[in-house]
Amino acid sequence: MSASKGWNLAGLKAATLVTADPVPRRYVERMSPHCLYRTGHLGVIATVAAFNDGGPWLADVLDILDRNRSLLAELLDGHLPAAHYTPPQAGFLAWIDFRALGWGDDPAAHILDTAKVALNSGHRYGFSGFARLNFGRAPEILTEAVTRIAGFC
Repeated sequence: MSASKGWNLAGLKAATLVTADPVPRRYVERMSPHCLYRTGHLGVIATVAAFNDGGPWLADVLDILDRNRSLLAELLDGHLPAAHYTPPQAGFLAWIDFRALGWGDDPAAHILDTAKVALNSGHRYGFSGFARLNFGRAPEILTEAVTRIAGFC
């Protein structure tokens, strides 16, 4: 486990592996020694702080993501009703199906060229006609992104 995703500490290099079961322990014992000695000191300090005192901050972030998840659904329904979006149960990434708009296998490229909004190309992940949007941002930016995309339908 780590605080990497929840508290955005991935660059600080700190994680924990705990196992008493002999089967997973065999895998842990075969790991490179570099895994044991390349943990960052600041990563350990930040991880302890996150786990001990970061609960309220994380709760606020999760609340913001939940509101943005709903906001994105409202924005797409209002501005791009032909785009299909199923809100994820967790995380901050939205997969949007743009196939009904006829923007080809890589709608992210079309959106970048026309609306100047950068999304991840779904075809790189095996989802032609889809684009991935990170909704972990200020609601104003999310609103601007969707309205700009809708302006180029």
